[in-house]
Amino acid sequence: MAESQVLLLDESHVNEKVTEAQARFYYSEEQRRALEALVTRGEAAYREALRKERLRDFLSSRELQALRGGWRGYDDPREGGKVARGPGGETLSLAYWPECSDTEVPPLDLGWTDKTFYRGISRVALFTHPRKEEGAPHLKEVVREMIQQAQKIIAVVMDVFTDRDIFRDIVDAAYKRWIPVYIILDEEGVKLFLEMCRCLDLSDLQIRNIRIRSVTGVGFYMPAGKIRGTLASRFLMVDGEKVATGSYSFTWSSSHIDRNILLVLTGQHVEMFDVEFRELYAISEEVNFYKELGIANPFLLGIGKPGLHSSTVARKFINPKYGLVAGATRGDMMLWASRHRQDNQGNMEKEETSESKKRLNQFLNDLITLEQEFPEIDPPLENLNKLNRSPQKLFSRLHVDLKNKSKSRESIRDVKKDDAQANSKQGKRFASGLFSRKAKRSPGSSIEANSFASE
Repeated sequence: MAESQVLLLDESHVNEKVTEAQARFYYSEEQRRALEALVTRGEAAYREALRKERLRDFLSSRELQALRGGWRGYDDPREGGKVARGPGGETLSLAYWPECSDTEVPPLDLGWTDKTFYRGISRVALFTHPRKEEGAPHLKEVVREMIQQAQKIIAVVMDVFTDRDIFRDIVDAAYKRWIPVYIILDEEGVKLFLEMCRCLDLSDLQIRNIRIRSVTGVGFYMPAGKIRGTLASRFLMVDGEKVATGSYSFTWSSSHIDRNILLVLTGQHVEMFDVEFRELYAISEEVNFYKELGIANPFLLGIGKPGLHSSTVARKFINPKYGLVAGATRGDMMLWASRHRQDNQGNMEKEETSESKKRLNQFLNDLITLEQEFPEIDPPLENLNKLNRSPQKLFSRLHVDLKNKSKSRESIRDVKKDDAQANSKQGKRFASGLFSRKAKRSPGSSIEANSFASE
């Protein structure tokens, strides 16, 4: 229950009436009845309700037209003879059943910034159009520089987005630098945005890293229907560290003709814009960018895999340390290129394993079909009777073998002795020749030596 409802249950509580003169005045039941008369029966019934309730006129002529234009009645499921039925065939009532009406929250499948606690130094800068100082940049230049310097993520919330130069910078960031881009537009501004995109001749590779969603205002609910509101928020968030917000819209008229202000915030001021964007994204509706531009969706053709993840898991994909673990660069974890590369690696591994299996089977077949020749083996003593061999013949055969082995050993020893004797004889001959040469010196050589010594 709401806090106001819980407060009414208290017996000591006295319901104080809030008048228009008080600052906290917000809701009036009399105004609601007059507004219901306007959208259901026209402006004359609205004037009559004001006179009957003794109220002052609280709507301008512009608001009268806008409210009547935004009125939508609730759809009746039984209209045209059609009856709404559940999965089991039972008839559904008009009551609210969460298991039948709730939808899944759309995930930030391209990744999100991991800036949660510290977002840098908090600063505030104000820019205006027209410029107050001569050297100050104009508003469009500030926005384009933020987009061109983005490294992690780009998030846009805009009522009307028709500036081609700004959108071209966004496409380059998403296509060339693989930066995730999320754009939330007002439901009425989607048509104008798609008209701009059709004039740019975009391809599927250029918009593959861009997500477009639409959202309406809070609206005003009544028993007969609902008055739809519009999205009036305008801000650009880059890398979860910097936000540009103000009255400036991404249109040519807003940057050249209208008077606007643009506030650039950094540091912890960005925290509330981060929360606001994720809440708007959770309640937004998808805009099928491929279908609206007439481009074949690569995910439906099997080229890529969308792979939806929760925001917590997707936030890790853009973190550099998780990219190192996965063997990919920053931001490639959820992107088509990394998925395509992983698929190719898996196919190569499958081919290698199949080739190794073929070789193994061939080797095993060779082992089975190869004819092997085994040497003859003499039968043991147990089979002597079967082969009609006597023990005497066996012992005689063993004796002969031993004799042959001993003879071969003796012959080897004799050869070694002969070699040793021959070597010793050659050594003696060499020594005797050496000494004989010394003894057979000529007398002339000795005479010369004696004369040299006498001198």
